[in-house]
Amino acid sequence: MRVLTEWWKWIATFVAGAAALPLLQKAAGFVFTEGRKKWEGAVAARRVIATQLDPLLKAADDLYGKLRALADEDFADFRRLPAKDLHRGDLVNLCSTLYLFAQFWGRLEVVRRESFHAELSRNKDGKALLQFLRCLQSKRVRLVERAWQRAIGESVLLPTKPADVLSFKAFVEQYECDENFRAWNQPLEAILRETRYPRARQRVLQYGVVLNALIDTLDSKHHTTKERPAYPNKLTRRAKRELIGRVFDTYVPQVRNQEKYTGIRR
Repeated sequence: MRVLTEWWKWIATFVAGAAALPLLQKAAGFVFTEGRKKWEGAVAARRVIATQLDPLLKAADDLYGKLRALADEDFADFRRLPAKDLHRGDLVNLCSTLYLFAQFWGRLEVVRRESFHAELSRNKDGKALLQFLRCLQSKRVRLVERAWQRAIGESVLLPTKPADVLSFKAFVEQYECDENFRAWNQPLEAILRETRYPRARQRVLQYGVVLNALIDTLDSKHHTTKERPAYPNKLTRRAKRELIGRVFDTYVPQVRNQEKYTGIRR
């Protein structure tokens, strides 16, 4: 009788194991698939950082260099800019700033496209980049609405080479001849023309501060970019406090030496 009981236990165990086998196989397949997806996402993230971070940093560096030069002169170029009928010199001065913004936003669009299947947050530089991008697109920091920023960035990407942007000469010529192209850039141009007023000037300066911090954080040894000074003397006390509380502490707390950008020791 005891032998018979053991025999039935063995049969029951075998039947239960056989019934559970498909579930175990399904669970193992799910774990394998999810693990593979994460691995592929991490590989894709490394590829995006390896191929797109340097061009993005160079574009950010070019734009910050321009904003710093404008800050030193309190945006005098835009205070002197005629409302219409621009001469070639005025046109080039205006487009030099518009182009650098469009180039940077174009690079952001390339990163967005390339990282569609990449888990950037699994990469140290990718995670920091995502935090800065959220900061730059936040309501407190951005200069134009996200849709306009994306459209301006897309407008300078080459159709045949989506990872490349228009040359400056081509940008000026298109701006001069194409009314539709000018219309896409109008919201940014409006902000730049308003820098004659302190409030608009502070908005643009704050954007530049975030760019400066992005460059210093993602290229701390400045292999790709130049080590440029900040301009805390051009910021109002209110702008400095907003940068500390609503920008650095909220979006990018990993930024070191915040005193460099705000002039305030914490």
